[in-house]
Amino acid sequence: MRLRREFALVVFLIFFWISTPSAQAHAELVTSNPPVGAHLSALPSQVAVTFDGNLLILGGAKTNVLTVSDSHGNEIDAKNSRLSGATLTVDLNPVSSTGEFVVSWRVVSGDGHPEQSSYRFTVIGSQSDVPTPSATTSPTPIVSPHGQDFWTRYRTRLFLLLGLVIAIGIWVGAERARRKSE
Repeated sequence: MRLRREFALVVFLIFFWISTPSAQAHAELVTSNPPVGAHLSALPSQVAVTFDGNLLILGGAKTNVLTVSDSHGNEIDAKNSRLSGATLTVDLNPVSSTGEFVVSWRVVSGDGHPEQSSYRFTVIGSQSDVPTPSATTSPTPIVSPHGQDFWTRYRTRLFLLLGLVIAIGIWVGAERARRKSE
């Protein structure tokens, strides 16, 4: 009888653990302006990245930073990263260079973990068929490579399955032992 209560408790704890929402609020990039991989005719006046949740501000420190570098690695941003909810924006210095530009960020997500990554866009010069970015350009959704791997997506289900297999194994072993002792 005691074994059945223990088994019921184990099953209850497993289901309770699985039904509890996890505290994984790592910042995931949702949109960017200019878009990832964009080919532009001119350098925009600012760059903005939006995440899937609000970012943390820790004290007065500059914890959320957005930078933009040219193809030579020179920073061309005005070093004035601004945070508004889940969107981080930085102004760009007016430069006439073309080529590939790298947008990099370091942010603190809602769970307090720092995250950093980058993406690239290209300025190809003046061509009439390439749209010029503006402040009214709507952000383009992107798929973040983070959080899409097998372990991240199925971790909770795998732990549930493992716990269930262990609980069933304990229960079956205890039942066999009880039957042998009768």
